[in-house]
Amino acid sequence: MSFEALLRELTMIVAQIHSFLLHLNDGFELRLGDKDLHFIIMAVLGMLLFFMVHFVFKRLARWSVTAISFIYVFTLMTVLGFAIEVGQKITGTGEMDFGDVVAGLYGVLAFFAVYTAYRVLVLLISRLRNRHRERKSASGRGE
Repeated sequence: MSFEALLRELTMIVAQIHSFLLHLNDGFELRLGDKDLHFIIMAVLGMLLFFMVHFVFKRLARWSVTAISFIYVFTLMTVLGFAIEVGQKITGTGEMDFGDVVAGLYGVLAFFAVYTAYRVLVLLISRLRNRHRERKSASGRGE
């Protein structure tokens, strides 16, 4: 499936949800305008997402803030990748291609993997040095 087809499909799903919500609005005679509906729906979705993300991030923070930073950056890079591709389509400066977004995200993952390997190596070396110092101190030789 091409990126353009994916965007069209997602747009159709959002349009169906929009129509359903408008039907509910009319059915209950709420007389809410488009801006009112956007205000309410986005607020409810935003709060639901906030509580879910807060729950997950609170648990991740016990292990590592790095995990939270990675999730934030990966999300931001995903949005940026899509924005770049949509911008290329609108301006005609390139071809809108889902593969480009995936390739960019693979780049983020690859560089993060290198960074993580470096951090793990530094942590292991640090722990080995500390153990070596503790053994020297325990044996009475001092440093």
